[in-house]
Formats: sequence, C-alpha cells, structure tokens
Amino acid sequence: MKKVILLLVVALYSFAAFSQGGEYPDSPYDKPHIADKKPIIMQTIRYADVMWSKKIERTLPLREKMNHPLYFPNNETGKIGSRYSLTALTISGVKLGYFQAYDPMSDGAVPISEVDFNAKLGAAMDTIYVPNEDGTETAKAVEKNVDPSSIKFIILREEWVFDKQRSVLEPRIMWITALREYEKAGEVRKSLAYKIYYPSAQPLYAKNEVFSTKTDGDQKTFYDVFSRRFFNSFITRETNAYNDREVNEYKLGIEQLYEAEKIKDFIFKFEHDLWEF
Repeated sequence: MKKVILLLVVALYSFAAFSQGGEYPDSPYDKPHIADKKPIIMQTIRYADVMWSKKIERTLPLREKMNHPLYFPNNETGKIGSRYSLTALTISGVKLGYFQAYDPMSDGAVPISEVDFNAKLGAAMDTIYVPNEDGTETAKAVEKNVDPSSIKFIILREEWVFDKQRSVLEPRIMWITALREYEKAGEVRKSLAYKIYYPSAQPLYAKNEVFSTKTDGDQKTFYDVFSRRFFNSFITRETNAYNDREVNEYKLGIEQLYEAEKIKDFIFKFEHDLWEF
C-alpha cells in the first residue's frame, strides 16, 4: 500500500512539474541574479575634494569588432530571444518610460516627444511606386519603421575626476548621444538622433545581459560594459580654451587619431605621476 501511495505522489509531482508554464527551458541553468542586478551606487564627490577634473567626449564606432556586442542583433525588432542591442534596449526604455530622451542639439536637458523621437530614428511615411499590368505605376504610401541598426555611433560625454578624499581618479559617464547614419537620395548622411542621461539608464542597462564572444555562460550586462570600459573608442573633444572645439576642427585625417591618443596619454600620465615616488 505504501508503495502504491508513493508511486501516485511521484506521478502527480511529475505531472505538475511538466505542466507548469507549458514551456521547456533552453538552458540547463538559470541566471536569477541578472534580473535582480542593480548598478553600484557611486560615491558622492564633494566639490571641495575635486583636485582635478577634465570633461571629454569619446565616440564608439558600433561596427568595430570589439563593439559588436553593443550593436548586434540589428534585425527589425533588435532582439533575438531575450537579447537586445544597446540601441534597441534604449529605444524600449524610452518608450516604456524608464527614462527620458532629450534633444541632442541642446546644451541642456530639453525633452523630445515620442513623435519627434521616432522621426529622428527614421520613422516616417514614404511613397513607393507599384507597377500595374498596363505598364503604369501607382503611388502607394508606406510607413517606415524605426531602425535600431541605423545608429552606427554613440558618443559618451564623461568627466574624469580626481577625488583627493579617496585618492581615486575615475571617469563618470554623464550623457550618451546616438549618431544615426543613413542613406537618402543616394547619399550617406549623419544626424544626431537623441541623447539620454546615463545615470537614469543604468538600472535598465544593469538588468539586461550583453553577448560575450567567449562564452554563453558569461553574465556581463550593458552596465558592466560601460563601468568596466569593455569598449573601443576614440576621443573627439576635450574642454579647452577654444570653446571646447572638436578635434576634427583643427586636425585632419590621421592627425585626429594622433590628437585623440595625445589626450588619452595625458590623462594616463597624470594618474601615473600622482603615485610616482
């Protein structure tokens, strides 16, 4: 009798286990802490403790190999399974109200509406001509959807601060600006699409896993990519006496990359000299 009862309990338990949700997991293990992950609360910096600081802007070409985890997947939805590209995730975050998108041409924080946000990302009505059987063509209006893959570059505005209280030189990313590249009338054009305040986007970035080129078991998030500096970039602007002009305004061609390396080398040597005995 006990054996019969035991068999019934096992059978019912197995049935309940297989009937829950009606879906099978696609991995033999769970990553529960990804959904619960939160960004690290950064130490507050007092103005009195700022011994030195430098504001810079750096550009990330998303099509460079090291930055591919930020750019792909770039299909229409921007999503494969449960994985987003950085642009698709940002677009979803704005539309779902996690954070606000701002006008990239303004110096301050000027919000843009959802209509303008979609328009800056390429959403618009277009006209195509459909051939008829008699050889004529009929104009047809079609709606162009937002294309996350058109964002080919992002620009980070950050400030390097030396906090003498903690004896630390660290970068703080403040703004992320998206640069769109698209083709129109047979010409390749570029335009700034939007900018977001990075600290407000950190909670969402911390909960979404980024693809690892080495192993699927890696559990880095978009927040980890930015906080640990897992990206390739070049400096395009620094605070200077010439109204913070961009490097391409006074250097041409390969000289722009040399100037960017010069600025980066200055920050590296400044930190090194702090600890030279």
